[in-house]
Amino acid sequence: MAVTPWVLRENNIWRMWYVSGLSWQNVEGSLEPIYGIKYADSSDGIGWHRPNLLAISQQHAMEAIARPTVIHYGNKYHMWFCHRDSLDFRDGKGSYRIGYANSTDGMAWQRNDKLAGIEPSDEGWDSKMLCYPYVIEVEGVPIMFYNGNSFGQTGIGCAIWEGTLP
Repeated sequence: MAVTPWVLRENNIWRMWYVSGLSWQNVEGSLEPIYGIKYADSSDGIGWHRPNLLAISQQHAMEAIARPTVIHYGNKYHMWFCHRDSLDFRDGKGSYRIGYANSTDGMAWQRNDKLAGIEPSDEGWDSKMLCYPYVIEVEGVPIMFYNGNSFGQTGIGCAIWEGTLP
């Protein structure tokens, strides 16, 4: 998995949300990584202050959280990310889903995955897995690109947000 940070520059401060390894779990005789999203900031984009702040809380100890994508829209930060269980996550019951959180300061986040705006299809290329969201704004409308089943081997999607953001 490529670990790509998300970086915003605001008022001469660089802000970054990145994936960091948290632990390894023995799952049926195989070591699986547990990772989460952390926060860092910088005044020059070279030297980073990393307060070891976990941005998104895990729902359980075996949850891995990855691929943050953040937009600052209105008076809030909005983050979409993907999360999975460490059991049966390769197109199974614990496979990746897209989660959502918002924040007023970009550091303390309120997670509410039900507001992510996307669920697996009933059948087809994105019926088992949704992962690696990438959100951009086009004329004020959030557009999400994401991978489907088998980590995207079956296709990628484009979802357009309808209505107002949470």
